[in-house]
Amino acid sequence: MNRDNFHPIMQEPPIAHALDTFNTETNTLSYEYNGRSIITIHFNNSIRPGYRMTSDVCMQSAPMIQQIFVETEDIEIAHVTFHLSKAAVNMRPHRAEAEQAILGQTGHPLLYGVNGLYDIEQDLLITWHGAEWTWADAMLMSTPDGDLTASLCVKLSAKPWLVNLYPQYYRTHLGYRYYKPWEHRPNIKPIAGWCSWEAFRRNINMEALEQCCDLFRKTLQDYGLAYIQVDDGYEKTPVPYYADKPLYASWLDTDPEKFPNGHQQIVSYIEKEGFKAGIWTHSSVMNEDFAENFKECFLQDNHGKTLEGDWAKYILNCKEDMLREQVLPIYQGLKENGYQYVKIDALRHLLYDGLLEAVRQGILTNDEAENRFRNYLLAIREGLGDDVFFLACWGTITQAAGIADACRIAQDSNPNWPGVRMQMVESARWFHTHGILFLNDPDHICARTHVAWLKSLASLVSLSGQLYMLSDPMDAYDETRLHIISRTLPPAPIMTAETGAVDFSYPAYTWTKLHGFFVVNKENPTGVEEISEQEALDMAGNYTTMHNAHPFSTLWAFHFHSDTETWCVAARIATAPLTASTIQMQDLSLNPEKKYLAFDFWKQEMLGVVEKAIDVSALELGECQLICLRPLLDRPQFLASSRHVSMDCVSVTNQVWSQNMLKLTLCGIPGTAEDYWVYASSAYSFVGADCEGGHVIVEQNGNALRCKVQFTDDAAVLNVTFAC
Repeated sequence: MNRDNFHPIMQEPPIAHALDTFNTETNTLSYEYNGRSIITIHFNNSIRPGYRMTSDVCMQSAPMIQQIFVETEDIEIAHVTFHLSKAAVNMRPHRAEAEQAILGQTGHPLLYGVNGLYDIEQDLLITWHGAEWTWADAMLMSTPDGDLTASLCVKLSAKPWLVNLYPQYYRTHLGYRYYKPWEHRPNIKPIAGWCSWEAFRRNINMEALEQCCDLFRKTLQDYGLAYIQVDDGYEKTPVPYYADKPLYASWLDTDPEKFPNGHQQIVSYIEKEGFKAGIWTHSSVMNEDFAENFKECFLQDNHGKTLEGDWAKYILNCKEDMLREQVLPIYQGLKENGYQYVKIDALRHLLYDGLLEAVRQGILTNDEAENRFRNYLLAIREGLGDDVFFLACWGTITQAAGIADACRIAQDSNPNWPGVRMQMVESARWFHTHGILFLNDPDHICARTHVAWLKSLASLVSLSGQLYMLSDPMDAYDETRLHIISRTLPPAPIMTAETGAVDFSYPAYTWTKLHGFFVVNKENPTGVEEISEQEALDMAGNYTTMHNAHPFSTLWAFHFHSDTETWCVAARIATAPLTASTIQMQDLSLNPEKKYLAFDFWKQEMLGVVEKAIDVSALELGECQLICLRPLLDRPQFLASSRHVSMDCVSVTNQVWSQNMLKLTLCGIPGTAEDYWVYASSAYSFVGADCEGGHVIVEQNGNALRCKVQFTDDAAVLNVTFAC
């Protein structure tokens, strides 16, 4: 191997070894990959380490893994720095195991015991094990050029420290071959809105649209509900309506009885009400006359007959000339009309029931079908441009990686327990793709479900940062449900903090209760909620961790990092009944040697100071518990709030401790009140509080202060003073 010529910098990171050098002057071992240093290991001047050269061992070649080990004769501390791009995260190199929480993160925290770093821009996963190690900092550190570093201390000895490098990890090791983050990154900014489908089905019209905009402008807009998406029903049927015009002509028209002034009427009204406009389309062709008139646009079977598939009906051939003439203008037109969010439905049917059916019949090869499907998605993206949000629906369409911003990772939702549970389990199963391949979409939240189930689902979708879309008739949004929703808007900017292959060994959606899937009684959608514990367990499936205190999908740990602090929200989601148990701090990726303040969000109750572990109570099927865990400080500190389930990455924008005063900078909604909790040990006594931009009433409960802030402005500063 030529060590005189290191890698040049390549746009597509190479599937190749990182090359090693040892600087005898500084006693530093370094590894370079894709033209840049990725690992430096500094030893004391007296140490002469043993280490593995580039490729002197039998490791698999495809997908390629490079293994490095470092050892010393005597026990020594080495200082290691990983050099990463500006898009990098601390990532556990495996999915949650027995009793481990599923990990999510925002910002750049370094999580206790998490032995992996993922460089998103290079699709490079670095993992390590063997010798003891600890993080040198609490977070990934920025360099002057905007890149990131992570530092740790390793206790070296004859027991080696092993490092594994996985080049093109998601693309080759996990098999997402269209994932090329060096070419395209999805828009993973959290999105929240309302979809018309569950509310009106195909009966959506201008009057219904006005009703929903009016309701949400008054109730949820200020909390973060930003999009109103019109679903199926605005278009003339059958689709396409015009048998003698190109496909785009039908999609760019509207039903004159429902929307007499077309798409401009829809968009202008939604925007006038202060929302962003979204629209639904699908990939199916149902009009037989259109299929006959434009026969060249469709796949033909071996007998010259137009290929038909379930749901998709007549199958577009997805050739480039057809896409340019028929499909691309649809999305150019929708963009020109002002839509900022477009949902493309039935993609699963175009792929599985159409193009792959053509493969089965010998009409297309596998590669031809894949390429044509990708070209269909690319035509949509070209039409929409980079700024319009693109949701690929339905089915987990991994071919959409690098094209779509979000992808459905669950089946169609509904307000009954099997449907609600399915959304939560699929959120867990596919969490390794969230914020990496695309923004995950668990399908819309049906608020009219059982209140406890809504609380669990909305909490999970918000805390996991997934696509948050409501879809209910207006009368479903009673005071109780609006309150729950307001506490979960907007969704937090969370992405995954764990990776590994998806587990298909058990069903997320069980069909043991068919009547629980279909909403047979819209007036009482939760009418099948009374089920036995055994029925609930049967529905849940019998997977590996089923009989643990926290089976898979029931325990999450979301780690928040801001400019002023780090904290964790542990979420217990009872997709199966949960017993009273003890959760170890290390299973939440929290340091068991530290003390934490624990606070229950939905009960708005302090749980005390905990270390090593926390005792939790039983939860009935469908219930949830959200516990904020903040490192205990030696002075008064912010504890939690009532505003948001994150406790609180939404309304607390800054906090400063100075001269015995805790200053919280807040954003709020004028005319509303929120509780902000402050903790102070017995070494400090409360003196007083004031609030600029609002009024504050303080109630003391032991070491916790409940500061109720009545907002008069949209910005406020809460000052809480103590004596020591």
